[in-house]
Amino acid sequence: MGDLMGDLNKVLAYLKEMGFKPDIDDFQDKLVVQKTVCLLELVGINLHYPFSMYVRGPYSPALTEDLYANKNMVNNLKTDYSPTEKEKTQLQTLFELSNELDPSVLEIMSTYAFLVHKLKKDERQAIIDLKKLKSFYSEGRIAVGMSRAKQLFKPSEKEIEQMKAEFNEWEAASPEIE
Repeated sequence: MGDLMGDLNKVLAYLKEMGFKPDIDDFQDKLVVQKTVCLLELVGINLHYPFSMYVRGPYSPALTEDLYANKNMVNNLKTDYSPTEKEKTQLQTLFELSNELDPSVLEIMSTYAFLVHKLKKDERQAIIDLKKLKSFYSEGRIAVGMSRAKQLFKPSEKEIEQMKAEFNEWEAASPEIE
């Protein structure tokens, strides 16, 4: 086994938990692994793989390197790590939201989440950037991916306060019922 840059043991355990056995010579399978690991990183599961924005969304050369350097381990999902109950819950949520690891849904989810949570773009700019980067996907597909990405993240205190203020304005503006 080569020197691992990130935590490939955990990555393999998570893929196994989600019932995904990647063929690392298959582009779609590599895309699923990349986007899944990126989303897990963004929700706070540190797997020690740095991501940058590339043509198909967030990408980690270090993760690709580890996958190829440990091909046998990857092909057999050979790992001694067992996910915790909290991790299993997060994995189940990601699995369900990504439409059972659908590559296009994962690509849109991870790109949107990366723009907002890593590059700190506001929602409007993130949507503009996402539509530019993913112009080959339909508006509907982009909307679904964005919505699913948002569901992965709990709103911050600031966002909760903003929502409350918005709801209060709506309440105040609604006609009273006699």
